[in-house]
Amino acid sequence: MPALMVWGCALVAAASCDAVTQRIPTPLVRQAAVGTGVLLTVGLVVDGGWRGLLLSGVAAAAAGAVLLLCWRFAGAGFGDVRLAALGGLGLGHATHRGLLLAFIAFTVITVTQAVITLMRGGDRQSTFPYGPALAVGFLLAATL
Repeated sequence: MPALMVWGCALVAAASCDAVTQRIPTPLVRQAAVGTGVLLTVGLVVDGGWRGLLLSGVAAAAAGAVLLLCWRFAGAGFGDVRLAALGGLGLGHATHRGLLLAFIAFTVITVTQAVITLMRGGDRQSTFPYGPALAVGFLLAATL
């Protein structure tokens, strides 16, 4: 539980920074990833939750890799890549239903942001923060 509290607070803080400044603070994400990783490892090893620990690592790597591709080819920021890797750490016990709902929420939020940006006179090159949508998706996946 302490690991998920640190994880959730860090996701919300990073998403809030991204929403206001369109920047995700690297020190915040780095320290949260280390803190979450240590607490998660200790908690899951003590309980014998090796499967959850492995799934958390795989989820962090997968989420980071997907956003790394988005950074390379779709214009996402590198802070979003770091945030995705941090977000994956909390998905060790996520269900298929939770992951599906999280993906739907992320998609709806991102499309809504894009439509609002275009309605306000933006164009295809306009930027908007992905951090809040990522945080909502990860938090939903972990809690459902």
